Amino acid sequence: MAKEFNSDSLLAEAHDYYKLSVGGLKRKNIFTNEILYNTISISIEKYIMGLFVSHKQLPQCHTLFNMITEMKKFATVDDNLVQQMHYFDKKQQICSLATYNKKDIADEDILNFIYVLNEVKRIVLSNVVTNS
Repeated sequence: MAKEFNSDSLLAEAHDYYKLSVGGLKRKNIFTNEILYNTISISIEKYIMGLFVSHKQLPQCHTLFNMITEMKKFATVDDNLVQQMHYFDKKQQICSLATYNKKDIADEDILNFIYVLNEVKRIVLSNVVTNS
């Protein structure tokens, strides 16, 4: 049976990846920076998708930079946060072989990306439309 696709399920999955990412900071022997980069990215994407779906819309593009830019339809998003997301988007461009790019991810990058994740989570949870 297919899992239901709605804002609540997306936000629950986002929170699961959030906990995994934050917990992974304490387990560097298992969670490399590349793994953390990806779990943080998944959490951010699911939080943003939860916001969009709660407004009965979908983003036009699924890069983190484009998604956070489009979030401005529903929430106030600081330009600095948008620029930080652009920086992290450029760290791994793996969706197309034509533009494939992977850069090393430093410990400082991960700490900054956790900050971005916390900001996205705060913005989304303050602006999501609830089903009540």
